[in-house]
Amino acid sequence: MVTARKLSGLQKDVLALYRSILREAIQKDRKALPSTLPSSSNINAESHHRPVCQLLSGSSSTAYARDKFRKEALIVRRSDFKTIEYKIRKGKKQLEILKMPGVDLVGGASST
Repeated sequence: MVTARKLSGLQKDVLALYRSILREAIQKDRKALPSTLPSSSNINAESHHRPVCQLLSGSSSTAYARDKFRKEALIVRRSDFKTIEYKIRKGKKQLEILKMPGVDLVGGASST
């Protein structure tokens, strides 16, 4: 039986940030996309969940966040702790901006 390697604290921080940003981006995408439910439906439109594959299309906040993380992972070496810590701090600041109610879309032009 193969046991999984334990993650370091830094790896846990990166994964936690990644999950938090994806969760927030999915929420923003669900709010930004028009509802596919009929207006006569008794189901609350906010409680309706879109399939994740629909949210991962090229122009969504979720796709942008995922692609950005992957590009950064290719650039930064695993042993470059200072850069990783810097990018975690930067990512946390960007997450706080993303959580603001006035922000609709990440990585693209707003529809206003």
